[in-house]
Amino acid sequence: MTRAKRKPEPAGLSHGSIRKAALALIDRAGLDDFSTRKLGRALGCEAMAIYWYYPNKEALLDAVVDELVSRVGVDSAGAGATDWVDAMRRLAHAYRGLAHEHPRAFPLLATRRFATESAYAFLDQLFALARSQGLSDAAIASFYRAISSYCSGVALNELALESTSDLEPAALRARFPGVASVWSRLEPRHHDDLFSFGLEILLDALARSAPRQGKGRALPG
Repeated sequence: MTRAKRKPEPAGLSHGSIRKAALALIDRAGLDDFSTRKLGRALGCEAMAIYWYYPNKEALLDAVVDELVSRVGVDSAGAGATDWVDAMRRLAHAYRGLAHEHPRAFPLLATRRFATESAYAFLDQLFALARSQGLSDAAIASFYRAISSYCSGVALNELALESTSDLEPAALRARFPGVASVWSRLEPRHHDDLFSFGLEILLDALARSAPRQGKGRALPG
């Protein structure tokens, strides 16, 4: 029995070109309106041609996450970093920056579990950098979860505030001057300072937990 021949690869397409086009389409239309049919139209091909590279929509969305992760890679965001704490600072700011550069696609990055080889390669690099600074696996896990959750939560909250700014109950807040005075410090013009404030608290704890030339306190584990 002869093996069936595989159909030839569609011309002009690649994994990279498709995931970049998918991200661009989500940036324009949003996640709710994203479909392989619309992506095919944007690429000038039939939707079925996309399935030669990505077997289903879920795999395609994972590829979009890969595209976003590639823009905050350890090598690029960590360039010039002097240690693990400095690298985490740069990565955290780069990660939050994606939320404002790609507000419609960012929820994918913040809410989907990493499920691809390139995403795991990113984590492997990140964890190797931490391990080279003497952190235990338990410490790495604790701070990765704390910092990644903080960055995702803050970024999603900022996007939500920006999208609902016209619906804020200003008249209601006027009845509560204590709330109103604090609320003015939560406006978008203060977001950079607020993000850095919380991040530096976490990073300070990280720095104190990481061994320094044989000294310091490491997290248990």
